[in-house]
This record gives sequence, C-alpha cells and structure tokens, in this order.
Amino acid sequence: MSIDQRKEPRYNVPDPCQQYITLTVRKGPESVPAVIGNFSRSGILFESSLQFNKGDRAECVLRVDLVIAREITFGIEVKYCCENNGTFISGATIYTISEETWFDAFEKIFDFVVVRQGKK
Repeated sequence: MSIDQRKEPRYNVPDPCQQYITLTVRKGPESVPAVIGNFSRSGILFESSLQFNKGDRAECVLRVDLVIAREITFGIEVKYCCENNGTFISGATIYTISEETWFDAFEKIFDFVVVRQGKK
C-alpha cells in the first residue's frame, strides 16, 4: 500500500452518515456503488466491488441527500487498491471537479450531518 501523501485535513465518514451520502464509481462502462471511508480536498478513500490498478482513472458521482439532493462529479486517479473480503479498498487523488466549490459545499453539509447525528 502507498504512503498517504495528503496534506490537508481528512474527514472520516462515520457509518450513521452513510445514509445521507451516495457515491457511485464509473470505470469505463461499469458503474457501481461505493462507500466513502474518508475524503480531503485532493483525495478520497472508498470501498467498492471494482478492482483498480495504480494509475487507473475513473469518474465518481457524489450525491448528498438532505433537504435538497446535490450531485457533484469528479475524476480520480487511483494510487492503490487492496482486496478486503471480496471488495476492494481504493485510495485516489482527485484530479478534476465538476464544480470548484464542491468541497466547501460538501464540507458544510457533512458538518451538518455529523452534528445532527451526534444529537440523536
């Protein structure tokens, strides 16, 4: 596995928050659901049924469902991929984003979800 090189804050996505967040990964014609482990401004860790090789590029669609649903599309380049009990955990660099403000919006929504879950 590769040594992590992300320098900015990383946000872990706790299990209770997964109900509000949908991640789909597209590799060529295949599109599968994935589970976000953590994310930062320049990278993402996720688990899916797709196996990647280092250097593979894919497209991700992140959907956040709260009061209003919001989708953000971004491109990734895989840095590593490891098997995990029949699925694969991948770490990737984000190289392109459909909207440059995606991180700020997602971060605010993510903070809201975490605070909301903590009060239950």
